Amino acid sequence: MADYVALLRSVNVAGHGRLEMAALRQAFTDLGFEEVRTYIQTGNVVFRSPKRNTRSLAAAIEGQVGRMCGASPAVIVRTAGELTEVLATSPYAARGADPARHHVTFLAEAPAAARLAAFVAPPSGRDELEIIGREVYVHTPDGYAGSKLSGTYLERHLGVVSTTRNWNTVAKLGALVGG
Repeated sequence: MADYVALLRSVNVAGHGRLEMAALRQAFTDLGFEEVRTYIQTGNVVFRSPKRNTRSLAAAIEGQVGRMCGASPAVIVRTAGELTEVLATSPYAARGADPARHHVTFLAEAPAAARLAAFVAPPSGRDELEIIGREVYVHTPDGYAGSKLSGTYLERHLGVVSTTRNWNTVAKLGALVGG
């Protein structure tokens, strides 16, 4: 059995993507996953599975949630080890950035080399970002709400599905999945 975190995109955000956590946990349990736990109401699920392919896990979860809940948000899955690496890699956490002003945009896959080469972040005050593999680390010292470095912007310009979590949530999920 391996430990995973599933990150569902746009669940219970600003009144959109309504999804009950009990139904979400049931969808995961019905797939045969074990030790299913949700964290807050925004589509963060920690679970165990003997399966090892995160893409097939994400596809199975998307299908099951769609069948059971009527909506099928995009799902990004990371192993416990991958999430530990995210926590260890952040350039902003290493510099002591305020966890409430630090976010990670998780990408479903690494952006194509041509997209990365062409990517230019828009001017956004003191905001900064760094793309490392399948994660985009974003620091918004003046707050995320006014930032131009949103998940939507990143998704559109990098050409991959994404979902964003603040650093406090990422750290809590790391604690839950890592023990």
